[in-house]
Amino acid sequence: MQSKRQKKMKTTLLVSVIVSCIVASAHCYGGDGYDPLGKFLERQKSKAVADNDFAVCQSEEYNRVYVAPQDGLKLADKIGTLPGQPDGVDFDQYSGYVTVDPEAGRALFYYFAESTDASSKPLVLWLNGGPGCSSFGTGAMMELGPLRVKSDGESLSLNPYAWNNGNANVLFLESPAGVGFSYSNTTSDYDLSGDKRTAQDSYTFLVNWLERFPEYKTRDFFLTGESYAGHYVPQLAQLILQNNKIPNQTVINLKGIAIGNAWIDFETGWKGLFDYLWTHALISDEINEGINKNSNFSSPHNVTLECYAILCQINTGIFIYDIYAPFCSPNASNIPSTSSFDPCTDRYIAKYLNLPAVQKALHANLTNLPGPWENCSDYIGNAFARNDMALTVLPIIEEFMASDIRVWIYSGDTDGRIPVTSTRESINKISPPVKTSWYPWYSQEEVGGYAVGYENLTFVTIRGAGHFVPSYQPARALTIFTSFLEGKLPPSVEDLNEQRKPKLGNNTSAQCYGGEGYDPLGKFLERQKSKAVADNDFAVSQSEEYNPVYIAPQDGLKQADRIGTLPGQPNGVDFDQYSGYVTVDPKACRALFYYFTESIDASSKPLVLWLNGGPGCSSFGDGAMMELGPLRVKMANVLFLESPAGVGFSYSNTTSDYDLSGDKRTAQDSYTFLVNWLERFPEYKTRDFFLTGESYAGHYVPQLAQLILQNNKITNQTVINLKGIAIGNAWIDYETGWKGQFDYLWTHALISDEINEGINKNCNFSSQDTVTLECYAIVDQIHLGIFIYDIYAPFCSPNASNIPSTSSFDPCTDRYISKYLNLPAVQKALHANLTNLQYPWESCSDYIGSVWKDMPLTVLPTIKELMASDISVWIYSGDTDGRVPVTSTRESINKINPPVKTSWYPWYSQGEVGGYAVGYENLTFVTIRGAGHYVPSYQPARALTFFTSFLEGKLPPSGVSRIVVKHSLVEEDLDYVPRGTTQ
Repeated sequence: MQSKRQKKMKTTLLVSVIVSCIVASAHCYGGDGYDPLGKFLERQKSKAVADNDFAVCQSEEYNRVYVAPQDGLKLADKIGTLPGQPDGVDFDQYSGYVTVDPEAGRALFYYFAESTDASSKPLVLWLNGGPGCSSFGTGAMMELGPLRVKSDGESLSLNPYAWNNGNANVLFLESPAGVGFSYSNTTSDYDLSGDKRTAQDSYTFLVNWLERFPEYKTRDFFLTGESYAGHYVPQLAQLILQNNKIPNQTVINLKGIAIGNAWIDFETGWKGLFDYLWTHALISDEINEGINKNSNFSSPHNVTLECYAILCQINTGIFIYDIYAPFCSPNASNIPSTSSFDPCTDRYIAKYLNLPAVQKALHANLTNLPGPWENCSDYIGNAFARNDMALTVLPIIEEFMASDIRVWIYSGDTDGRIPVTSTRESINKISPPVKTSWYPWYSQEEVGGYAVGYENLTFVTIRGAGHFVPSYQPARALTIFTSFLEGKLPPSVEDLNEQRKPKLGNNTSAQCYGGEGYDPLGKFLERQKSKAVADNDFAVSQSEEYNPVYIAPQDGLKQADRIGTLPGQPNGVDFDQYSGYVTVDPKACRALFYYFTESIDASSKPLVLWLNGGPGCSSFGDGAMMELGPLRVKMANVLFLESPAGVGFSYSNTTSDYDLSGDKRTAQDSYTFLVNWLERFPEYKTRDFFLTGESYAGHYVPQLAQLILQNNKITNQTVINLKGIAIGNAWIDYETGWKGQFDYLWTHALISDEINEGINKNCNFSSQDTVTLECYAIVDQIHLGIFIYDIYAPFCSPNASNIPSTSSFDPCTDRYISKYLNLPAVQKALHANLTNLQYPWESCSDYIGSVWKDMPLTVLPTIKELMASDISVWIYSGDTDGRVPVTSTRESINKINPPVKTSWYPWYSQGEVGGYAVGYENLTFVTIRGAGHYVPSYQPARALTFFTSFLEGKLPPSGVSRIVVKHSLVEEDLDYVPRGTTQ
């Protein structure tokens, strides 16, 4: 049995290993190693701490509170005008020092922004965490305060979403001493920093501050904060409530607490973190499996060397406090993110707060502190790790839930440091009963996140927000804050007066960009559940049958298909384009429409066929006009095929043909098209050929590739020089497709605990026959209210450009395309609709999807067959797609369990992590960071980087220095789709 000394020596050794591992992989916005909480938590693992030492000490002790005369100090603290202050500051500001220990000379610095209607609004104290980080620099100047520092580091701008703007009087406290401008004349004080000292000093500050501002003594008071303030806020609130009971003690009118992305429990904090990293495609399968098998986070003593060795392998290469945010760089404004927040802001703040004129205006640094103002102090964080730091504050939170104060916990869902999974598992640990079921709440007519009302506890997520919620999603944060102060749950769809209201149900909750119910794959998959299909009928029939291929004369048709100029075409189109029809069945008069864009150097580049899925969606409208063409991919000649007949401009004069649509017919017709098209364009017959596509093309592409390889063996048959396939966000396996989707929805905070638990208990997706009515009833309760094909994208609306998203893609694009492709002049230029179809061009055909015949439950056997050949097989996944999510793809690959050749690593594009890649034996898997279902639309530069790697047969670049794809390869000005509003 180990002694306490042995345990401590062991954990000290462990921490020396881990600090050099995980912490080194985190960066500040500018790449300077910013991760105060991460460093502190690693240190915490090395220290034996009783689970609730703090709460015990608090309940047993009372220390007399120092109160000093405050006469005249309020007026002395009033700020006249800050350097660089803009016009329009119509509220009062104060800042200065409050002494909390006169003997040690310990004083805390505050900044206070009153509301314009100060006399009627509550008082709110905001605390940042760290421990050791500034609530003034981060909280006031970067997050929720009234002023923001501009990029020159010398001037300010107004924050339209400031929390003091008509809502509250907000007080920011730099605590403990040693943080920001707060100090002690007894430097050994800094070594005593910890949870208990911080709470006591903050309480002493409050009592004295209320003497300085006596008009707030009886005002409703709220405590708020984030990160390690998940300790500060509950512990200070506990001390307030305890001291309120003491005779002649200042009574603070505490009404509620709210903590965001809060570190509140050691065990669930770490467990939830690694669950989040795997389901968000940030760590490998091997690391995830190793953590699950070897790690026990119930206390620091239980974390073993084996566990640490596994954690040391983690290298995300991203800013973990917002997994989609760019680093601070000259190119940062061009990198897609879920917010418009400037990642260099902390640099501007540091410059501004170190200006002598600013410090003078703030009444700060009166003692000439030895060092510059810094946002976070590592020294203070180190001291916390040596002193008191409770492993959990859940008992304190439960104590509040039993009182009459309001308790809110909120979580930005793109924070990887204290992720939403950690918070949800922490709440589940105390298991409060549900009063108001999980629902989507709204801000600016979009889903702002999700909320659930427990008995005396409210939990709220903020969609698309990282660790610093008010910085990343200021409008949504303000909506939450307002609801918190009012004691009401955030607004639901029933609270809105807008006409658009999302429908219930998993298959209808998604909308098109314009709100018209777009979800072709979702509708098809729902229908598939009701149809009994053998697991691999298609593959069997393909291997046993050979149908002679129809080949027609193609003389002169290439020239006839050449496009002159498309209506609205911009200058600079110096490549050739073709479009037209290829007949695949002359008896039925069935013809498929194609669009082909050549590279500038067409003669030396490979031929690529792109297929969209649905089934029933257009590869021309979606693939060419919305995704990867005509951006002019310089490294390939790209062919887009509308298949099967009935999709887009493709048609059959025998309308009963449409009722025969299915996997097998689609592969056979696509093959017939290819053979005839190569007769029309004979210069491509021997060219390297690649098959690519997305979504339900996860069926089309492997099945067509299989047919090509089979027919290549037949005498006198056209030999197609197939070199590789790539499928993205691809539906390839029924079982893992559905299982992975619901795993994704829970870990991305899109469904409730109850629905997640019900699915895990009642749903078996191994085949259609095993999905029960009980399972369907649970799934039907899902109400997302978002565009499931990109969980952070806005809907098409007049306000869409102001809604943060992971990309700059215009969500109204499909409307522009539909209008454009239905113009008679456009159809004439494209040589399209020659038979005067009785319906307009549409992006997707619901009818084709509704009559689909053969549809195997899995194409994994086909993929394995292709892996055994000598062609390249790539599978890629945009990680913000909720329809065919990255979890589904990873679980599908794990089902065939290929051996790893090149371990999981981050790859780079434009100087940022573009995603992650792993090289298996004869299979490459790549994720695209911040991309939804339509990867080339959402992340065009990153898509082009990995597409180039695919064609070159190389893994994506593993470091910034190896990037070979320049941004200029994407000619974004060549856009045939009219921009602007639609009719």
